Formats: sequence, C-alpha cells, structure tokens
Amino acid sequence: MRKPGSAWLDLLVLPVVLASAAWAWQLHGHAWDLGGRSPILSYDSAQYALAGREMAWHGRFASPFALPIDLVHHSLPPWPLAGLQPGLVLFEGAVFKLVPARGAVAGPDPRAWLTLILPFCAFLMLAASLAMSVRHLFARWWPAAPWRARAGAALTLGLYFALDPEAQHFATGGVAELPFTLGLLFAFLGLALEAPVHRPLGFGAVLGIAGLFMGNILGLVLLFAVAAAAIAPAGRRLSTALRLLAGFTLVLAPWWFYKWRAFGSPGWDLARCLVWDGVDGRTWWSLYHQAAMPELPHGAQAAALLTAKVLHNLPTLAGEMLAGPRGLWLGGLLGWLLLARPPRPLAAAGWVALAAAALGMLGAAATIPGLRHLFPTRVLVEPIGILALWALIERIPTASLAASVRRMLIVATALIALAWGAWCTQRGLEEARVTSRERGVPSTETLTSLSILLGGDLAPGEPLMSNLGPSLAWQTNHPVVHLALSPGDVEACRRRLDFRHIVLVFRGDRRAWPGWSEIVEREGLARTLPGLGVTAERRYRTEDGFDVVWLVLGPLGPTLAAGIR
Repeated sequence: MRKPGSAWLDLLVLPVVLASAAWAWQLHGHAWDLGGRSPILSYDSAQYALAGREMAWHGRFASPFALPIDLVHHSLPPWPLAGLQPGLVLFEGAVFKLVPARGAVAGPDPRAWLTLILPFCAFLMLAASLAMSVRHLFARWWPAAPWRARAGAALTLGLYFALDPEAQHFATGGVAELPFTLGLLFAFLGLALEAPVHRPLGFGAVLGIAGLFMGNILGLVLLFAVAAAAIAPAGRRLSTALRLLAGFTLVLAPWWFYKWRAFGSPGWDLARCLVWDGVDGRTWWSLYHQAAMPELPHGAQAAALLTAKVLHNLPTLAGEMLAGPRGLWLGGLLGWLLLARPPRPLAAAGWVALAAAALGMLGAAATIPGLRHLFPTRVLVEPIGILALWALIERIPTASLAASVRRMLIVATALIALAWGAWCTQRGLEEARVTSRERGVPSTETLTSLSILLGGDLAPGEPLMSNLGPSLAWQTNHPVVHLALSPGDVEACRRRLDFRHIVLVFRGDRRAWPGWSEIVEREGLARTLPGLGVTAERRYRTEDGFDVVWLVLGPLGPTLAAGIR
C-alpha cells in the first residue's frame, strides 16, 4: 500500500513539468520569431480567428473568408463555416467579446495574440495531465508502487510530451489540435479507470466536447463505445454503449443542425475532398480554388483509386510512426497486451490506443500523408506505450532477470525517451528558424502596411481576392476570397461575387502559383489576358522580399451581370 504522507511527493513533479513545457514553448516561439518574421496568425489559425471575431461581433457562425469552392453554395459574405469545427470558434468568440475591440479599421489587431491562450493552456495541461495520470493509474492498479517509481514515470511522461516539437508548434498557433488531444487524453484515462461503466453519459459528453474541436472523432467514438461495452457488466453492455453515444450526440447535435441548415447535410465538410488530393492529377489547389464542385469518380473506380492511394502512402507513414524509439514504444504496448494479460479496463484502453493510431494512419494515407494528421493519436499512444513497456519489464520473473537489472532497464528506457525528445526539440528549433525566413506569408509589419493601403482605396465591406486569404481578411476587416486557381478561373468567381481587386503577394515570381507567376514577373501582362478585365495595376517590393501586385478590375460585362441576376 502507499505510505501515508507520500502522496504529496507526487505533486512535486508538476512544477518541473509545467516550467519545462513553458520553456520549450518559449524557445519554439522565439525560433519562429512569432509576431515578427512569422505572423501570429497562420493560414489555419487566421480562419478560426476570423470566425471567432464574427461570433463576437455578430453572434453567428460565419466568416469573411471563403475559398472559391465556397461560392458555389453561398455567394455573398459572410460565409457559413464549411471546414471548421465550432469549439475553438466559440472559445475565441468569447475571448474577443471580453476584450474590447479597436474598431473595424485597417491595421494590426493586437487581439491576435489572444488566439494563443487555449492552445498554450492545452499544451501545459496535456503535459501536466500525462504526469498526473500516472498517479491515478498507479493508485487504481498498482497502489503498492514506490513513490520513486510514480514520480519517475510521471516526470518522464510529462517531459516527453513537452519535448515533442509538433506539440510545441501547435501551442504557438491558434489551431484546434491540442484542445482535441486533451479531450482524447481524458477519454483514454477515463476508459482505463472504468469511467464509462459508472458515468457513460458524461463520458460520451467528454468525447462530444473533443469532437467540437476536430471532426475526425466519429470513428474514435465507435471504438470507445465498443470498449466501454467490453468492460461493462454482462447485463449492462448494450445500455452502456448506447448511453455513451447519446452523451456524444447531445453535445454535437446543435452543430449538426447548423450544418444541415447551411449546407443541406449534417455531415458536410470540405475536408472530405482531400481524399482526392494526389489522385489522377488532382491537388488541394485544383479541388478548392475553382468556383465549381469538382467532378469526382464514383463506385468501383473511386474505390480502386483510393485504395491505391492508401497503399502507396501507408509505408511512408508507418516508417514515420516507427522512427527512432517510437517502434519500441508501440512494440512494448502490443507485447504487453498480448503477453501480460492486463486487467480488462487497461487492456481496453491499450487496444483502443492502437486502433486509434491505425485509424489515424489510414485517415492520413487517404487524405494528406504527414505526421501532422497523426498528431492527436501519435502523441498519446507513445506515452501509453512507454508505460506498457515498463509494465512488461516489471513482469519479467526474478528468476530470469534480477530486480536490479529490471530497474536499470526501466531507467534506461526513460533516458532514451528523454534523449529522443531533446533531439527532436533541437531539430524542430533549427527547422523553425530556417522556415521562418522562407515563409510564404509576409511579416506582420508588411501585412499591416498593406492593409492600410487597401483601406484607403476600398469601400467599407468591399470584397477582394488574394492569395493571402484569411491573413489579409483579419488585417483589413474586408471579405476576402482566396486566389482562384488561375486567371482564367477568376471570371467564374466574379459571376457569383462581384469583386474589383486582386492582390497578389509572393516571395518572387518563382514562388508564385502556377498560372499567376507570369503576371507577377511581367508588368502589364495582366491587362492583355482575356476575361480578367484589368484596368489598373500597382506593384512594389516589400522590405522582407515580397512582390505585391495589385490588380484593379473593370465592371462586369453583360454576360457576367446576367449570371449574377
């Protein structure tokens, strides 16, 4: 049993973990030069910030930013949220409501820094919660564990997460990955502590709250429902699963109703088009940057193409998931599940973690392959695997391995984990420094000066088109349509929304998008292109090395006007 008075010693780990996580966050933000070379709002975080500001100002789920494909369903701004989940929008809307606005004028909005509150807090909470989860798990399943074992395990898991460069990166941007991952951690811990058996409705609500931040929760909910039924008493398995699903549905039902009202389907999400990225020459740009729904394969042809894509991407993703000691953690988890015969709740949590990682790999292979899309499950299955590996080592009989040798193996495993994390952090900092100097988004000062210039020429609320998309919409408080795929696609966009200005901002013509690079390179070329209708052109080069080309378009011709009517 735990020695009386030793419980408080576990809490000594928390200040170390929290201080280390905050330090890692500061180092990463400094490497990015956040707020300097790197604007606070990226392409993704600016979309959430815009929707949050719209919620604060007008109390509605909408955004002044749209992709050309969004114009198919709704031509006029503000546009319904086609690719965002509501959790971060609601939080940022509440924050913006509490903090006084500076008014709808051109220039910088210092409230952009407020978008970092939730990701930063979630980053710290994840590190602390991983450390404290050891205390709860040991109290439930290994109460006789020495306090040194508890403290060492808690410190290792908390620091291992804090040293993850992807986690640090998400913590320096206003995106939803970290809040979603925090909810997922609570779900894994609750499953290991039998929470679905005692409070299935509340457990389902926790999953629903996580689903407010990322839409890929549906497959995971079914896994948790099956696992909850497996650990429930024989006569309550079905009711436990159904009550869990009911709690999940109650939280997300209003959002599904909004999607049904706005798009005609409760499951509408533009992200579903990503499965066709890289298939038959399609790209993310070609799918989203035309004012028309893409023509996509169906039936057996679609199944064959997507299967080939998944099979092509899976080996690379598997290699990234097993890189370094990650393969040791996953192998330890699998070996512990197969050989140690753990208690049913622990086994259920372990199998769900492995299945969630497999689903994440399949989802990434079917959309855009990359570790980012594996982050929520990867960053949790790894510490779970470390714990499982320790438990597997601890179960080796004394006759086969002396107790002192077992302790040495456990300590060596912890040191390997921390060394790997430190090495990954160092690589992440170097990559951040290099990338921040070559980013395709101008500095905060450049965005501010550009917004002031636009504010002097555009009427209040007048829309424009630009490759800076949501970043420019945040700065200028004007509706912005993301740049069309090519100059030839602008006319179709103007048939749905009559805008008169196109602002191109690229780091030289070589970095400009195909189809637009010649316009950036050759002054006056845009006037000669049929259908574009350029009447004036302004261009200059910024101090941070970006070429700005501002095209003014003439009135719509009779054909376009008829299309609008």
